[in-house]
Amino acid sequence: MARAITARERKFLIGAAGLLILYFGATKLGPPKMLATVATIGPKSDKLLAEKMERIAAYRQTVGREDSLAAEAAALEVEISRYEGALLPGATPPLAAADLQTLLKQFSESAGLKIQSEKILPHVKKGSYLEIPVQIVANGDIRNLKDFLVAVDSSKLFIAVQDLSVRTVKRRQLVAETRSYVDLNDIQASMTLVGLIHGERN
Repeated sequence: MARAITARERKFLIGAAGLLILYFGATKLGPPKMLATVATIGPKSDKLLAEKMERIAAYRQTVGREDSLAAEAAALEVEISRYEGALLPGATPPLAAADLQTLLKQFSESAGLKIQSEKILPHVKKGSYLEIPVQIVANGDIRNLKDFLVAVDSSKLFIAVQDLSVRTVKRRQLVAETRSYVDLNDIQASMTLVGLIHGERN
């Protein structure tokens, strides 16, 4: 008479049968097919597997580009240093504004443009930098103004014309030969020019 199978023996037989099924499945399908088959077990398993495979591929691609990424970072540092060499030298906004005023006076004197008034405006934060604005009003002819703007544009330091308005003004000039006066039309330019410094200097 056959004896009844105990609960412990039943668990052992079920486990052995499961191992046999996995063994034959792996032998028949091979590791790649087996992985794909296992991926179908449970809800959304195929999607999870695809996401993990994409992450692994992206990681391998990044690791493979270590040398090129380092070279790109070094080139970017050189480019940033080159651009930051054009910042105003002043360590604070007031000092930087004074530096900008000095440069504008030099450019105006070389161009023959006479600065009538100047005013330092409040600085403005622009990302990691501070924008230092100076407003000037200057008189001269069209050539004086052109030479001044060319000097600003050619400056080794970064200076930009943020705002510019022009109007004509009349002035009287004495003609020595005839001892009489003639009316001349000058250009009066009102402009705001800006430079940059590091924001952390403030």
